[in-house]
Amino acid sequence: MYRNLFLIFVLAAGLAGLLIWQPWKGEEAPPPSIYDRLPDAEIIGISDVLQLSSSLSENLFYYKIPFRDLISPDFILSQGKNYGLDVQSPVFFFMNEKENLPDDWGVMVSVRDSSKVREGIENLQKFVGISVREVDNFRVYSSSELNGSVVYGNDWMLLYQGHQLDKILQRVIHAKHNDVSPRWQKFIKENNTHNEGLIASVSSDEFDEQGIASAYITLSNDSSSLVFNTVITQNDSLSFQANPVGPSFYPQEYTKRLINLHFDVDRLRHRPNDPIYKVMKKLASKISFPLQQFLNTWEGDVAFRQGGLEVIHERYVESELDENFNVTEVEKYRKVKVSGFSLFLSTNDRLSSFLKLIEDKGILTAYESKYRLLFSPPLNLHTTDSSLVFHTSRYRPAVTPDSTNEIMWTFDYTPVQFFIDSTSVKTVYGRIRLPLKKIVSDNIAEIEE
Repeated sequence: MYRNLFLIFVLAAGLAGLLIWQPWKGEEAPPPSIYDRLPDAEIIGISDVLQLSSSLSENLFYYKIPFRDLISPDFILSQGKNYGLDVQSPVFFFMNEKENLPDDWGVMVSVRDSSKVREGIENLQKFVGISVREVDNFRVYSSSELNGSVVYGNDWMLLYQGHQLDKILQRVIHAKHNDVSPRWQKFIKENNTHNEGLIASVSSDEFDEQGIASAYITLSNDSSSLVFNTVITQNDSLSFQANPVGPSFYPQEYTKRLINLHFDVDRLRHRPNDPIYKVMKKLASKISFPLQQFLNTWEGDVAFRQGGLEVIHERYVESELDENFNVTEVEKYRKVKVSGFSLFLSTNDRLSSFLKLIEDKGILTAYESKYRLLFSPPLNLHTTDSSLVFHTSRYRPAVTPDSTNEIMWTFDYTPVQFFIDSTSVKTVYGRIRLPLKKIVSDNIAEIEE
């Protein structure tokens, strides 16, 4: 009898346990993390906002920008706490391009207190018009004045500008646990130990066509400029390598464009299917330039400088009346100011045949004792056993051995510098230096003197 009562008690206890724990329902899947919600794009990146603002503070104080205190790490941290944002965690961004311009972009930030986010949006509504709509039970706040939208959940917030919001939200809202996209997963894994203010990965159909496996950009700065450090890796080995030193032109006071590059191009000559060769071929075809013959002649060094003014003597013919009132043509010379132009190329013994070839094609034309390259001003030409120099100046410009591989190009009075620091078997390491003086003066209404 006691045994039966014991069995009944055990069965009742087991039944109660089943009703309480309901093991047939299984464990609920954990919610997705902010990593799972990240949408793919051509440009993806991670920023340590506080470190980035600390780094940029040097530029802001150098140019005495009035609102520099509003971008300080302390201010950003305090505002993040006030509005429930975790700015000490990584901030993620993504962007797509169209015709080399940003087409749409977004930022995803971790949230600590979503109720404070709502308070922040309500405060913003007092100053700008904000429309509200719902997408799958999430409120989407949009402002035509700010040309952007905000959506947030318990632990994430999305700021977005563009025309693909609904598509982006499908990824962000309906993400599942451990559903990080392969590209984001690879990017985060490769950069989780980096302590950078900003690092981005660039991918596009154009890069795929050019055989580029990956391209990374990190942001640093000095007191007056932003510096974008780049690492570009090809699928195949590089068809060129940077030489340690080569002949260069130094910049002058009014130099607007400067190129000093020193490469070993022997492999490039023999790889017509190389992505770089194909790009060069595409550009050369626009003027019927004989690329292969050029590569067979060129030894890898180029120095180019343009800017300032040179005075040349230009011949012209003028009709005059002689003593008998007959019209005669008189040859005269006048001083003409032209843009300073200097081009140096290291060459080999095939130079003479190459010059004859481009002259036959009309790319190089003789002009009395001078020459023109397409639409260039009249140029002096000097050749040696190992070099070719075109120049507008009276005397041949001097070249100096230098280890810098650099292109300096002026855009709207801003001299942007492109450096190739080194190369390896598949990778090019470089920098882009962007001075901020002109950009600041054009875009900041008031700068303290």
